[in-house]
Amino acid sequence: MNAILARIQERIDAAASILVLSHDRPDGDAIGSAVAMGLLLEAQGKLVRIVNFDDVPESLRFLPGSEKVTRPTGSSDADLVFVLDSAGKDRIHPTVWEMISPSATLINIDHHISNSGYGDLAYIDVDAPATGQLVYELAVFCDWTMNAVIGENLLAAISTDTGSFRYPSTSPRTFFIAGEIAALGVDIGRVNRMLYENYPARRVEALTRLLQGMRTACEGRYVSVHLPLTLSEELNLQVGDTEGVIDVIRAIDTVLISAFFEELPDGKIRVSSRSKDESFSVGTLCARFGGGGHTLAAGARLSGPLESAEARFLAEVETLFL
Repeated sequence: MNAILARIQERIDAAASILVLSHDRPDGDAIGSAVAMGLLLEAQGKLVRIVNFDDVPESLRFLPGSEKVTRPTGSSDADLVFVLDSAGKDRIHPTVWEMISPSATLINIDHHISNSGYGDLAYIDVDAPATGQLVYELAVFCDWTMNAVIGENLLAAISTDTGSFRYPSTSPRTFFIAGEIAALGVDIGRVNRMLYENYPARRVEALTRLLQGMRTACEGRYVSVHLPLTLSEELNLQVGDTEGVIDVIRAIDTVLISAFFEELPDGKIRVSSRSKDESFSVGTLCARFGGGGHTLAAGARLSGPLESAEARFLAEVETLFL
């Protein structure tokens, strides 16, 4: 990895203007890693723009520097582009790609096993639990100074993608990095309170309604919830309001695979899935529908309607238990 990091550092040193991107419908890792990267690059004297097709979720706007994330407008003359936490180029809206100069160098930093390695340089570590951890490793390699503002964003990135340091991909290195971040002066209690104890009432109402419609199959080893567009509109749900729902149903003792289905305005069905056992890879499962991710956490987009998408996904889940 040091050879890759050295080449990335060379490109950064040579660049004047840098664009930082992350995937649509950004989560904590996407926003935290992008903002941290942007702040680190600004500290090196670079002109930086952080862009996402969607607004920063309400639940993440407490992060310092999150206001720097803007929607795509016009074109960019950046000579270097970082794409963070995006397993495929299709995770980012075409409008964003249209901004980029054809001559720009594209650097892909990610931790998803399904990442194709696109870009001029790719720093992919599938053993890392979050892209935020890779941004930290790059900063250490480049000997960049970090502060509490950068640390707060990195902590949010790592914490949310590790399920508060609960998922199997959380390594001794991850805990060490968390300790180093705390040493920067980050208020760990405040960050965790804002991430996990600061929900709007509509989010709790959504959880109540979703659990009422919970479905189980495969002798209790599979569980799912579904969110029709009508319910999203009724409760005025915002991006990020359903984060963590899948972890609630995943916690059922008999469950090995859980899935969350969301009907989108374009008629597509977004599915997020989790597994408790590496013998039942949801990454492989979602790849059958053109998606991907990790062995224990993956997603895909299916054609609708909602009931049909659920049925097709369940049919594939059943093959895993044969």
